[in-house]
Amino acid sequence: MEELYRRHRSAVLSYARTCCRDPHTAEDLVSEAFARTLQAVRSGGGPEAAWRPYLLTVVRRVAAEWAGTARRTELSADFEHWLGNLPDSPEAESSEERILRLEEDSLVIRAFRSLPERWQAVLWHTAVEEEPASKVGDLLGMGASGVGSLASRAREGLREAYLAVHVESALVSEECRRYSSLLGAAVRRSGRRPNKDLERHLAQCPHCAHALSELTDLNERLGSALPTCVLLWGSSAYVAARMAEAGASAAGAAMAPGTLGGVSPNGGTGWWPPAADSPLRSGALAGGVVTTLAVALLILPMPFDDDGTESSPSQAAPAVTDVEHPPPVTITATPSQQTPSGQAVPAVHASGTASGKPAKPSPTGVDLGTVTWSGTLRNRGITTKCVEPAGTAIVQNTCDGSKDQVWQTVWSKNSKDYIWLRNAATGECIDYGAATYHSAAIDKDVIEVGMCPCRTEGEGQRFSFALWWVENDGSYLVRAPRGDGKPWQEMVLGMLDWREGADPPPETNAPLVLTYNYYNSTRLRYFVEGR
Repeated sequence: MEELYRRHRSAVLSYARTCCRDPHTAEDLVSEAFARTLQAVRSGGGPEAAWRPYLLTVVRRVAAEWAGTARRTELSADFEHWLGNLPDSPEAESSEERILRLEEDSLVIRAFRSLPERWQAVLWHTAVEEEPASKVGDLLGMGASGVGSLASRAREGLREAYLAVHVESALVSEECRRYSSLLGAAVRRSGRRPNKDLERHLAQCPHCAHALSELTDLNERLGSALPTCVLLWGSSAYVAARMAEAGASAAGAAMAPGTLGGVSPNGGTGWWPPAADSPLRSGALAGGVVTTLAVALLILPMPFDDDGTESSPSQAAPAVTDVEHPPPVTITATPSQQTPSGQAVPAVHASGTASGKPAKPSPTGVDLGTVTWSGTLRNRGITTKCVEPAGTAIVQNTCDGSKDQVWQTVWSKNSKDYIWLRNAATGECIDYGAATYHSAAIDKDVIEVGMCPCRTEGEGQRFSFALWWVENDGSYLVRAPRGDGKPWQEMVLGMLDWREGADPPPETNAPLVLTYNYYNSTRLRYFVEGR
């Protein structure tokens, strides 16, 4: 147990902080999680190899249990809000019972737990924690050379296990079972011409359509999809904290502890600045460091393009005040005018029926590809607001049917499945390629977005649309591409004022940014309306 505590305490504490109001409570939660795990092992249960995901699950369950006791006052307000918004059942349930039901209803959780524990462990530590093969090999008692092949077998095993639990689900019909093998083939052979019979079935069966979406996420974005499904709560904050911790360790030889290139975020006392009444106090946000590379980028006074040249600042978007968490901060959109092409990464097609018409060139004469959809982006949380440009900024204003609020998704075979979001009135695209990253200063992790001439290589301008299936409300997350070394990976387009129940945003020009999908806020999703 001493060795297990040494190996896993830091990670478990990072997750416990997302559930608690203060560090002392988080420490109590960690101790309780280890104690219960030890008790489970002594009773003949508990994990044998996959300790990390097991311990994190125990943390969430214990926190949910505390929500029904006097200790609920020690839990973070965000965690309580998440618990309170879990789907209800016909029968009265405690928070703990609702959590267990949610776990049982998740096909990904059931598939993951059905795997051999060594497979669970190698998937978690390689894909989620992104630990080197030598370290993962030490955890599993094997050589570093064998970690890659084990991880590959585990990934294939997870796909097969998911299809198995999907077929066993009471929600699927005999017709669904006949198409289950085609789902696996569609994921493995992405990019090839789809099976017409399967397409017809998916159009009529939401369960199989959801299964294909989850399988695609597991196949292409395992590092973000797996913690989201297994942890249920706080996955983005946990992963960001772990990456920041890894970056801090790697940068330790070059920087003094608690500083960012000589700039101390909290007076030199550590990496995480605990602002008053901030989610940072409970670890709900990682600090300003995402990767070691990002450390150097975040402290620059001006954004730089990928070729190392300094980019010119453009007009500032309106200043925004977070009423709950001052001080006000001005978000300045400074998109890059030219960014070299990066590596192509997989994504999901935008919603809508492809028109097959070539896209009209932007004012710069750029021919991007094919228009696949044209319509409005209406906010799910504030349904009267639609996305539109305001000079160089991207904002939300009252939906009025104007051309300014009409967007086009443009697809090109050279960009695989990612699309540009181009405004029908200005002909420019939403851009985030060289914008400034903001973190604890405004109590959120955000990256600026702005309007910019469209670029054919699309780096810093492409998005994907992910259907939000939890409430089945027809809304979408608008995601930036994932990729190694990208400070915006796993972020979505959404309102700067994303907090549910917060004071309403300004009547005009409520700004949009890239940020993490915090607590599944409805203000970070959109209805995609058009054709």
